Amino acid sequence: MTQTASPIIQLEQLSKIYRTYSTPRHRLLELLSAGRKRYAQEVRALENISFNLDRGSRLGIVGQNGSGKSTLLKILSGVLTPSSGSVKVDGRVSALLELGAGFNPLLPGRENIRQYGLLHGMSRDEIEAALPQIIAFSELREAIEQPVRTYSSGMAVRLGFACAVYVRPEILIVDEALSVGDAYFQNKCLHKIKSLLDDGTTFIYVTHAADSIRGLCEQGLWLDQGRMRLMSTSKAVGEAYQKAVFERMTRSVGDDQSLLRRASKPTAALSEAQVARRAAFAERVAPLRSGSGEAKVIDIVLRDEQGAETDGIVFRHKCTVQVLYRIDRPLPDSCAVTLGILDRNGSQVMHFNSAEQGVYLSEGDEKTLQMIQFEFTTPLCPGEFGLVAGISTFVANPSNNGQLILETVIDACIGGARFAIHYPDTELINLWGLVHAPCTVSAHPCN
Repeated sequence: MTQTASPIIQLEQLSKIYRTYSTPRHRLLELLSAGRKRYAQEVRALENISFNLDRGSRLGIVGQNGSGKSTLLKILSGVLTPSSGSVKVDGRVSALLELGAGFNPLLPGRENIRQYGLLHGMSRDEIEAALPQIIAFSELREAIEQPVRTYSSGMAVRLGFACAVYVRPEILIVDEALSVGDAYFQNKCLHKIKSLLDDGTTFIYVTHAADSIRGLCEQGLWLDQGRMRLMSTSKAVGEAYQKAVFERMTRSVGDDQSLLRRASKPTAALSEAQVARRAAFAERVAPLRSGSGEAKVIDIVLRDEQGAETDGIVFRHKCTVQVLYRIDRPLPDSCAVTLGILDRNGSQVMHFNSAEQGVYLSEGDEKTLQMIQFEFTTPLCPGEFGLVAGISTFVANPSNNGQLILETVIDACIGGARFAIHYPDTELINLWGLVHAPCTVSAHPCN
């Protein structure tokens, strides 16, 4: 009879409670009373967390700030002990929890690598053998001889990640560290993680971005105020978490009556959630809004292939972006809607103009909501992006009839919406750069 392999991580009714005092005096008084008087307030960072994780599993953890994500990771990595319950970790853990965590700021990077390896159970020979690979992966070059205190945050995370993945971990824990650094290094980290996953490494990743866990993990855990809200597939957890975030956003805006007064009134065709969403959009774009004001963009809505509203689309899948606008005053001729996609650094990487296909704003009734939509398959590689929209008039370039020239800005909205492109629910795809363009590759003999 075959034996079933035991889980690599087992948690049973795990809780973590912090005791806080309003003043240092209360801490002293409680100590002097020998427990007869209690001045402490209990803060439950984690409460009754139970789950098992098999070897080679990939678990993504999402939740708001203060939900207990980092506390859970610190318990799994041995930095903290639970207040109650049990935790069993059967394997070498390598954790990248905070920038520079575990490094001596006074020592150079090379010596910190050696100390890191010793702390994680590597022999000196193993460390020296891995040293060139770690330095090469971190790309620190001559900076490896400088004290860590002189490193930037990007340099620190490069060194930390390189150490974490080259100590041959059985369990790799990453706490949002991949959000630091340039796009090239993030992609490099993803490929290194993939190679570890192929070798059977157990992976735990904590993030605020639900789309990240759908691309990297097969299982998902949603923590809410220290409790398990949902544990299921990464896709199910990601969708549930994103829906809750959106509902919370619309509720918070809906509670602000001043915003609702500035938005459209609810009607049979317009729910309070939609009213609140559009009010929130107006607040986000207000600081940088510009234009002559004859018409205004009211909202930008992203929809997936099935037509469902979303803030994340799958790589190489079709999507639709709807730009809702309202005409407030008579419009000049040749008004068109423009749509831009920005990368996380604010650089525009894609641009659409309805005038290119002969689609212009119709006069319609003033104050009536209208819409122009753009349907496309994005060639952008997975990552986080922003959507900007505007209304402008365009004229043909006198010296080049094939080119449109911006004439008048009616409305320009920056910061209106954000979305993510994530990997499909399949094996990780080999991607580099910002854009993936299909091409045909063939081999031929040279003449």
